[in-house]
Amino acid sequence: MQGGTAATAAKNNRKAELANQLEVLALYVQVTCDNDMAKLLSSGFQAVSQNRAQAQLPKPAGLRLDNGLSGQLLLTADRIANARCYVIDLALLDDEVKPGPLTTAGLHTRSRKMPVNWLVPGKLYLFRTRAIGGLTGYSDWSDPVSHRVL
Repeated sequence: MQGGTAATAAKNNRKAELANQLEVLALYVQVTCDNDMAKLLSSGFQAVSQNRAQAQLPKPAGLRLDNGLSGQLLLTADRIANARCYVIDLALLDDEVKPGPLTTAGLHTRSRKMPVNWLVPGKLYLFRTRAIGGLTGYSDWSDPVSHRVL
């Protein structure tokens, strides 16, 4: 509760003991199942995929925009497995809701709360994103989402 070096040492000892027990358990399951997938699945464990082939990344979905600081938006998308990073494009929408030229707003290594800065408060913007990685290098662009900056 109070922390300190003794508590940290005790925590590290328990952590090492747990890691050791998990290794022993994994070895036991591996030997007992003898490469039989049905036995493995009946034990309650899940198999880890050995497939390392690159595949086409899916189109990002679930785009959400939240206001950050003044002139800032935080874009969140559903995580895409095997994506190395995400690129964001934006366009300013005019009074007739027609988009202007697209501008790249940066690369982000996480799909959550990607900051887009230097936006004009009160203006309406259009956003889209795509993932980088996979077989073709890029996913398709997400469906565009518009949001007014506060």
